[in-house]
Amino acid sequence: MKQIDEFVNSIYENVSGKEAKELKQEMRSHIVEAVEELKLEGKSEQEAISIALERFGDEKQITKGLLTIFQYQNKFAKWLMRSAIAILLIGLVVSISLTMKDNTYRETSDLMSHVVKTYENKGKLNADDKRALKDMVERNSEIFNNISYFAVVKNTEEEGDNTSKKLFLQGREGIGESGLMRQGVAEDNTWYVEWEYANYDFLKYEPFYYIFFAISGVLFILWRIVHYYNRTRFKAFV
Repeated sequence: MKQIDEFVNSIYENVSGKEAKELKQEMRSHIVEAVEELKLEGKSEQEAISIALERFGDEKQITKGLLTIFQYQNKFAKWLMRSAIAILLIGLVVSISLTMKDNTYRETSDLMSHVVKTYENKGKLNADDKRALKDMVERNSEIFNNISYFAVVKNTEEEGDNTSKKLFLQGREGIGESGLMRQGVAEDNTWYVEWEYANYDFLKYEPFYYIFFAISGVLFILWRIVHYYNRTRFKAFV
């Protein structure tokens, strides 16, 4: 049935892709069914093919116009998908970068927790303890370079009143971007530490964790809607 194949190919000559192959196959099946019905009515195969193609020929120009629209919509769907993938990849890169930054904050929190545990059973800080704290600050300069204020604090009770004394202090409180951070603050904790970050990128860039993934998700949903609509609509015309 070379004539049928040539007819179908002439309609879909400018359309490619998986959907186009499926649509071509469906149209060919419809024509073949029409040919078989005509043959059952007593027509020869060549007569049946000619009549079937003539019937479908009236729809050829309409179908071609629809396929042109289909082609543009298909390109738009591909653009949506590629954009969604690109934004998703950008989001992953940004997230990895921000996660690496956040590791510094987590390392700081772990270090402060270690300081609290080290001094939680001490009655007071002596000169050796203060030297040890200074050494700790120097050893962890990568962390403390971004800390504008750091203090080791002890809760004490004097004449029935609870008071807090800063037994080790470095920097000045109130100038950091992060506000006051604390580790070890609890009812049963005598010691705790507090600090401020000079620069606190987490607050600045936290929304980027969600923005790229939200945009990517919306584009994927739009792609799926356009793809499904496109596929369903044009199946109805073949």
